[in-house]
Amino acid sequence: MKMNELFETYHCDTQHMEQAIFASIFVLQNRMQTAGEKLQTQISMKQWLLLTMTACCPEPRTLTNVGNLMGCSRQNVKKLALALEKKGFVRLLLGRNNSVHIELTDKVKEYSNELSKRHSQSLKLLFADFSEDEIEQLFHFYSKLYAGMERVEKYAKESE
Repeated sequence: MKMNELFETYHCDTQHMEQAIFASIFVLQNRMQTAGEKLQTQISMKQWLLLTMTACCPEPRTLTNVGNLMGCSRQNVKKLALALEKKGFVRLLLGRNNSVHIELTDKVKEYSNELSKRHSQSLKLLFADFSEDEIEQLFHFYSKLYAGMERVEKYAKESE
C-alpha cells in the first residue's frame, strides 16, 4: 500500500486523519533521512541537523541549548557532536559550570558550499507541488503542530 492510498483510506473522519498525519510524520522523517544520506555521504542527517541547529542557536551554543532546539537530550547531542568533532566539523569547548559549548569550524562552511546545489534542488523537488501561499500555510500549520507538541510533552511529564 502506498501512502496516498493510506491517506485515502483514512480520509473518513477527523480522528483517522489525525492518526494518518501523525504516522506520516515518522514515515516522512525516515524517507527524508534515507534520501538525504544518499545525497550527502560525509555526515548523517542527524549530524547535519546538529550543524544546522548549532548555526541557528543563539549564544551560548551549549549541548543543552542545541538539544532543546533539536528536541533531543544533551547526551544525544554530545554523541553526535563527538562524531562531528572527529570529522573536523566542530570543536567542543568547556564553558562555565561544566557546560560544553559547540563551535563550528570552517569545514562546515566548505561542506555547505559544496552541497548547496544539492540541498537547493532537494527543497525545490520536495515543495514542487506547493504554491507560495500553500508553503506559507504549511509553515503556519507547523507552528501550530509545535504548540501541540509542547502540550503533549507537558502532559507526558505530568504523567510520570
